[in-house]
Amino acid sequence: MASAPGSLKLFGEHAVVYNRLGLSAAFDRRASCKLVKSRNDITISLQDFRRKGSFKFNEVLDTYTGLKGMIEKGDMQGLAKARQDIFSPYKMILGEFFCEFGFTPVSISIRSQVPRNSGLGSSAAVFSSLSAELNNSFKAGLGKKQLAELSNLGDKVVHGNPSGLDANTCTFGGFISYRREEGPKPLKIKAEVPMLVVNTGSQKDTGEMIRRVAERYGKNRKQVDGIFDRMEETAMSGIRALKSSDLKLLGENMNIAQECFSGLGLSTPEIDKITDTALKNGALGAKITGAGGGGCVVILARKPKEFISIYKRMGYDSFETVLGVEGAG
Repeated sequence: MASAPGSLKLFGEHAVVYNRLGLSAAFDRRASCKLVKSRNDITISLQDFRRKGSFKFNEVLDTYTGLKGMIEKGDMQGLAKARQDIFSPYKMILGEFFCEFGFTPVSISIRSQVPRNSGLGSSAAVFSSLSAELNNSFKAGLGKKQLAELSNLGDKVVHGNPSGLDANTCTFGGFISYRREEGPKPLKIKAEVPMLVVNTGSQKDTGEMIRRVAERYGKNRKQVDGIFDRMEETAMSGIRALKSSDLKLLGENMNIAQECFSGLGLSTPEIDKITDTALKNGALGAKITGAGGGGCVVILARKPKEFISIYKRMGYDSFETVLGVEGAG
């Protein structure tokens, strides 16, 4: 059995799509995948959705070929239609792997502890665990970079145009700085970062948020580029803060990053209420993690446990987490 952690975005969401610097950390909730060889078909069991499907290899191959063509052409409408089939991203990964290493009938079971549709890399965690389990079971010898690329194919089906930050974070683990043209760079961070994750309870569509930002970028490129540049500055300063264990500076940059989210139209009244409450009660920083429009908020506080009861009274689930955990394997 293989597993992979979730991905908590600290800085640079959306901006990384436009080649700015992003920063994320693997955190201590994981997705797991178990694969056993079978006699005939490919069986995929998604435990959390209570969905199970069996497919002939040719069916997987046909779906894979169609999806690959859509990705290469940038056919966002085609991908949006294709993702209505919950099994399509798994067929994409399996098709890519089996075309390279040969087909073997398998039975696959997947489950996850990572909250879905919450900006925490839930899909990337699942796809990274699947890629790692394929690699381990078939002794394929794929390196971390190759595994991240394989995992990101699933995210491309789900999200249309992901930056690759989640797939790399879930695969490599630890803290990752990422620029699209340069790829992932693991960071040596020794700081302990006390973080609370608050779930707004409102699900968001990452693909829709990406499209919304792209539309705004097309209409007012100069303004949005200015926001992206400011987001990159928070990422660079955030890295310095982590390397020097300066939590105050880290929190200040998180707050600036949240202002950038608001400037892109990606915050909500609910998110604003959560972040405002955090800061009024002494938190060092608070921001959206992920695409925005819902999902989760991350809060940097010296004693995050003290905030759990506050948010419980407000009707929000929250949990403490550990950052920088081991990646897929």
